[in-house]
Amino acid sequence: MADNQSSRPKDPNMGGGSSGPIPTFNDGMRFSDLGSTGLRAFAGWVREEFLPQLIGRQAARVYREMIDNSPTIGAIMFAIAGIMRKVEWRTEPADDTPQAKEMADFADSLRFDMSHTWEDFIVETLSMLGFGYAPHEIVYKRRSGQQPFGSATPSSAFDDGRIGIRRLPIRGQETLLKWFFGVNGEILGMTQQPWIGPLTDIPIEKMLLFRPSQHKNNPEGKSIIRNAFLPYYFIKRLQEQEAILFERLSGLPVASIPNRTLELAAAGDPLSVAMVNSWKKVVSNVRIDEQMGLIKPSDTWPGPNGMPSNVPMYDFKLETPQSGRANLDANTPIIRYKLDIITSVLADFLTMGHETRGAQNLAETKVDIFMQAIEAYMDSDASVLNRYLLPRVWHLNGFDPKLMPQYVPDMAQRLDLDALSNFILRLSQAGMPLFPDPDLEAYVRDAAGMPDVAEDAGYAAAMTQAAGGDVATQTQKRATLEQAIRLSLGRRAVRLKRQ
Repeated sequence: MADNQSSRPKDPNMGGGSSGPIPTFNDGMRFSDLGSTGLRAFAGWVREEFLPQLIGRQAARVYREMIDNSPTIGAIMFAIAGIMRKVEWRTEPADDTPQAKEMADFADSLRFDMSHTWEDFIVETLSMLGFGYAPHEIVYKRRSGQQPFGSATPSSAFDDGRIGIRRLPIRGQETLLKWFFGVNGEILGMTQQPWIGPLTDIPIEKMLLFRPSQHKNNPEGKSIIRNAFLPYYFIKRLQEQEAILFERLSGLPVASIPNRTLELAAAGDPLSVAMVNSWKKVVSNVRIDEQMGLIKPSDTWPGPNGMPSNVPMYDFKLETPQSGRANLDANTPIIRYKLDIITSVLADFLTMGHETRGAQNLAETKVDIFMQAIEAYMDSDASVLNRYLLPRVWHLNGFDPKLMPQYVPDMAQRLDLDALSNFILRLSQAGMPLFPDPDLEAYVRDAAGMPDVAEDAGYAAAMTQAAGGDVATQTQKRATLEQAIRLSLGRRAVRLKRQ
């Protein structure tokens, strides 16, 4: 029986719906894009975020408010900035040849020949953490040596005539208007709307775009405090309500006025309307301040026998919410939401010391995770510099791309000296021969911040000891001294090479 493909029912799992052929691969597809990243961008406007207040320039204003107004978020950003300022950057040559070493020295000189410091630039890129992205413009210069004051030609510490970097200024996130995208979704540039001056289009070839997340190749990335928005929102509202609660004497202002006055006010009687409005003003403005106080009329309603009753014609009360609602403590949810904020960026170790519990080893683990996250941000910065900054400088100078070095951040490693010493002690107790071992000894001394074995004082002591004794003893001591000197010089040479 013939195999009739058309008579077979279609498998719904094959996709494609009920119409159209199944897609087949051909050679024309090999070097072209067929799909898209799915980024929601229209005419240069990115609409990936589903909360309206976190879209575009409004998002930049909200994140700026969160960073500047929240002590919790401010502490997180301060901790990250302080750590990243201490990171040591080095330039790694492409190979061990003298030409590669010369090119590495040139790349290293770029960092120290700008109108701002390298550390300030690195910290400026940190705005990508709060805003989700940090666009920087590359401003080049020709290195023509020192120039007289007021000269239009920028000064340089070098006069080799090469093209260097004048500065790498940020282009504020609040001034971004829109982006330029290619056919396949690649980023081609941005339009900036500064506070003063016309619109400015900046091509991507003149930019460095730093982002903590590149999902869907979104040029606006994703802020690390995006998940902290809702906790921040509720904290802000709770703090406002807490202040209002104290202003309102910890109760609900209630005023009583005659029903006849309300009826006349509803009918439009001017005097009654003014009376009701004055009482509304009293109720809405009563709070604890220097203006606190109230004068009440003393007239009462007549009783059944025509005599005055004890019911005041006008009354004002400070009603306390029932069911214990007045005893609600806003501090408890505020603390919970603050914990949500710092947990969202792995910085919950900041709360230790403010709580009744917390083990030291747990704190060290949390700090290590936080440091690893910061190290990942540093590696992201280095990737952008090595992929988009150095190649452009190399192209302008006509250098060999094979000799292009790499910027490498060296983040200080956290080391528990107590744990290290206990580990070494247990190894020695187990019978493992540790010393003499120059490499191990050098590592332990570096970890503890101790000086080399053979310092100047050590040399002098060794020379004094070597001066006495018989010939054999002197020869042995001199050999020991020479070995100590060689090891010390070798360790110092390794340190200088690493730096």
